[in-house]
Formats: sequence, C-alpha cells, structure tokens
Amino acid sequence: MTQLEISKPLEGHQILSKIKKALRLSQDTHSWEDIRRGLLEGQYQIFQNDDGACITEIVQAPQKRYLNIVIVAGRLPGVMKLQKVLERHAREQGCQFMVSHGRKGWRKVVPLYGWTEEAVIFKKDIHHG
Repeated sequence: MTQLEISKPLEGHQILSKIKKALRLSQDTHSWEDIRRGLLEGQYQIFQNDDGACITEIVQAPQKRYLNIVIVAGRLPGVMKLQKVLERHAREQGCQFMVSHGRKGWRKVVPLYGWTEEAVIFKKDIHHG
C-alpha cells in the first residue's frame, strides 16, 4: 500500500483496466494519457493495493491546501484500506483536509471510514451547435 512507481508505463499492469473504467464512470473528464502525463510530471500521485488505486493531486487554494482524490478505481472496501497512506501523504504535503467525488452508493459506506457528505454536485449537459 504505497505510492506506485510510475517511472515506467503502467501498460499491462492489472490496475490499469480499473483506472480506465473509473475514468469512464467519471464523465470522461480525463483520459488515461492525461493521467499518465500528470503522474510523470508530478501533478498527480497514485497509490494502490491489490483491490484498487487512488489518484490524487495537491490543490493550493487561496486560503487552504487540500488533497483532492481525482480517481478511485477498484473495490471500495479494499480501496478504503489506502486511507491511512493517503492521510499521511496529505499531512506531509501540508494539507488540511481531503476531498473526493463518488457514486451515490458511497453514501452508505464512506461514513464508516470517517468521511462526511459536505455537498451535492449537480450536472447539466450543454450541447453545442
């Protein structure tokens, strides 16, 4: 349960298919190539175990610094085992809190791990043309 070495491509790594699935489920806002480039450039960090992975970024807002969990890929109970390493990483980076987006079903599970629901996200598709 450590930060995954990304100096070599993850192509062929078992976690890659889980990450690509999570990217599709999160509105396709990022491609795997976007994430891979961000990992190599240090914009993103990746943490993994046998059940999945979390891709994170450090966000410096005007008043606070926080860890944004960009992608959660894999089985949620197993991925939640990464929480301690994510918290340690966030503290080491001077973050004051962590945030993540998730599916509605997470409402039942994440409170068991100390997470609270802080907001609801609304979406409206805009079709051009």
